[in-house]
Amino acid sequence: MSDASRSLPAALTIPRKATIEGSLEFPGPLIIEGTVLGDVRCTSVTIAERGIVDGAVVADAVTVLGEVTGEIFANHLTLKKASSVAANIFHKHLSLEDGCYFEGKSRRHADPLQLAT
Repeated sequence: MSDASRSLPAALTIPRKATIEGSLEFPGPLIIEGTVLGDVRCTSVTIAERGIVDGAVVADAVTVLGEVTGEIFANHLTLKKASSVAANIFHKHLSLEDGCYFEGKSRRHADPLQLAT
């Protein structure tokens, strides 16, 4: 195993029945199958089909299959089919699949992560 692969953390999964109240910071990728009532900050995040985030999401890559309410700051943001996003989004690259629900403002920015407080 190379030094680079040893230093990368494995993805952290928040299970479906879990609810986290408060901010969640992780130095690697996250998979949210449960509920997070607070801000999420990580390198990349996938919000699964039944996953819910009520707060700000800050990550280089964000993929939403579930629900987000709040704000999203991402270089690469993908809203998948049947996702529900009621948030203001700040992105460099945005992909919306047919069937996604988006309510809010979308702003393209050269460095959206810098906008997150």
